[in-house]
Amino acid sequence: MIEVKNISFSYNSKEVLKDISFTLSKEFLAIMGPNGSGKTTLIKLIMGFLKPLKGSIRIFGKTPEESREFIGYMPQREAIARHFPIRVKDIVLMGIKKRFYTKDDIEMAKKALEEVDMLDFWDNKFNALSQGQQQRVLFARALVKNPKLIILDEPFNAVDLPSREKMIEVLKEKRQKGKEIIVVVHNVNPILHEIDKVLLLNKIKIAFGKPKEVLNQENLRRTYGIDVQIIICEEGYCHPLVGDTHA
Repeated sequence: MIEVKNISFSYNSKEVLKDISFTLSKEFLAIMGPNGSGKTTLIKLIMGFLKPLKGSIRIFGKTPEESREFIGYMPQREAIARHFPIRVKDIVLMGIKKRFYTKDDIEMAKKALEEVDMLDFWDNKFNALSQGQQQRVLFARALVKNPKLIILDEPFNAVDLPSREKMIEVLKEKRQKGKEIIVVVHNVNPILHEIDKVLLLNKIKIAFGKPKEVLNQENLRRTYGIDVQIIICEEGYCHPLVGDTHA
């Protein structure tokens, strides 16, 4: 179980998150909110990169710092210099965090790339790939240790449809195997029927629960500060038309 309890955090005395609480148990969570709402800060707190001013976080009964070995993380932006001739295999092996790699480590990296249909690019230069292919390689890096918890921060931005569909397919398979998944998204619709819970965030917790319960006009207005158009399908799901501008 992942337990976030009464978390608050500030940057230079400016409050970014206030009294955030939720729990997950082998579930797939999507976090939504406008720019500056604290989504990435919350992820960094769960990862243990930041420490809360108030509250506590427990992951599988441990602190975030103690739990990193169980977490596969794909941050929002990567600082890999485009001119640096690093190869795909080296990117994925970074997820193992060792100075020297064993034969088993190599096999783990190949398996992760195979999961995202990128094994054929093993020796290719990372900067020669398309943006969608690069995202799949970075996704493979998050998967390489077979983590119990997968955290992805806006993984589908500017990604081609085949790459996005492949990533969603893999996430669905991981969810079926009992993995915890947390994904920050601008547009929840591509994964709407796969997720178990939604957290609407704008410095405070606006709503948390099942998509059918949370994604309604009132909650979305409180989250984004505007009226968000929604489309209701026959299955009873509300598809919010929220794009990058407001998210």
